[in-house]
Amino acid sequence: MSTRSITQGALTIALTAVLLLIARQFATVLDVFIAWLIPLPLVMYGARFKPSQAWVVFFSTVILSFLIVPLPSALYFMFYFLHGTLFGLGLHLKWTRQQLFISSMGSMLLVTLFSVGLFANLFGYDLIGEYQLILSQVNAILSSSGMNIPAGVDIARIALISMIASYVLVVITEGWFVYLIALILVTRFKIMELPPKSTQRFQLPQWAAAIALLCLIPYPYLVATKSETLLIPAIALYVSGVMLIVYNALNFVIILKRTYKIKYFYLILILLLLLIPSIWLDIMLIVGLLDSFVHLRQRWLGVNHDRKT
Repeated sequence: MSTRSITQGALTIALTAVLLLIARQFATVLDVFIAWLIPLPLVMYGARFKPSQAWVVFFSTVILSFLIVPLPSALYFMFYFLHGTLFGLGLHLKWTRQQLFISSMGSMLLVTLFSVGLFANLFGYDLIGEYQLILSQVNAILSSSGMNIPAGVDIARIALISMIASYVLVVITEGWFVYLIALILVTRFKIMELPPKSTQRFQLPQWAAAIALLCLIPYPYLVATKSETLLIPAIALYVSGVMLIVYNALNFVIILKRTYKIKYFYLILILLLLLIPSIWLDIMLIVGLLDSFVHLRQRWLGVNHDRKT
């Protein structure tokens, strides 16, 4: 390692330590606000130096965090450190903007899966209790308003979709913030020239669609068998599979709208989501899977993968 990389690595670790100390002084109250700032020093370092040097700084920062903040917070921040390191490596390796955006969302999804799914009890999350609370609130609202539930409407599934939507919103918001601020910083500090905007549209490959489809299976199986064993990881897998397939479907409908120039298309899509969220989600899942397995956009719209959309 050169003197410059060592000096800037030490500065990166010190800056991260300051953010950790700020979070600790407020007894973890600011963890959620500090979290999306934590990756930024590692992003800037990873963009400047080689991957081997970035990983050294990453592991040094992780070790330091265990000495400064409590164990739950250290584990929580560790995934944000990983987020920043991967994003910085993407900048260093000249990834396209779309690849950077997807990596930001993917890293943030990883943070959510580990913190909310696998380590839910450690971080104080009770997904089953939260789901039951949402379900009871929906039932209470319907009872107090005197509304009759139409036949075939699954209130439990609507409550689950509400839960999924809340976590999806967190992933999208934090991933977008890190992506946007990181690009602004590397541009303002003239660390590197950003890659040009990609003209490609994301299309989920068949193998990834098959994995996402498999992720949807454990949760309904455990619900059908009334088994609470591994239910929280099953919900986490279900959420991740749904997000990936729906993201692919959204790319398809954007191409559909631009190809046929359909007026008020996005407004109609949002209204369908608000009025019939359960059916909307089913349709988007079907569209996303068809687009991957039978190349719907190529067969129906004649859109090549490298064609500007």
